[in-house]
Amino acid sequence: MELFLPIYYFVIAIFRPSLEQKKCFGKGNPMFLIRTAFWLSLLILLLPTDEQDQRVMYGNAESAVKDLRTFCTRNPDICEASKSAAHTFGQKAQFGAKMVMNFIQDKAGDGSQTVSSNASARRPSFLGSSSQNTLTDDDLKPVWSIPANDAGI
Repeated sequence: MELFLPIYYFVIAIFRPSLEQKKCFGKGNPMFLIRTAFWLSLLILLLPTDEQDQRVMYGNAESAVKDLRTFCTRNPDICEASKSAAHTFGQKAQFGAKMVMNFIQDKAGDGSQTVSSNASARRPSFLGSSSQNTLTDDDLKPVWSIPANDAGI
């Protein structure tokens, strides 16, 4: 039973998006059947048939992990080139992000806006920085009033 619990979680994780769409078994979704057949075939292919086969599978997995761990000691030139490529990629990503930020700031305005802790400075520009004072004195008067005598209280 312990072997099948991770398999159950794997199958649920793969098919959950399809099951949530509510049309996985209806017309117009043949890809669900193809996807189901593919993942079940792959799952059956990976299952060991007996204990000896299971030991061989675990041994192969351990040797693959060991091979990955010692890759840089066996191939230092490839690892150095990969580190250099990753560093160059990081620099390009930072430069691209700066270009996008400069573009957004240029489109947003002159860039003279500063960050302030004042609540009125954080208001959106379409609300304005102060009141527009468009209400008249009649608008400011309440429609209701308290009764003049205290008999209603």
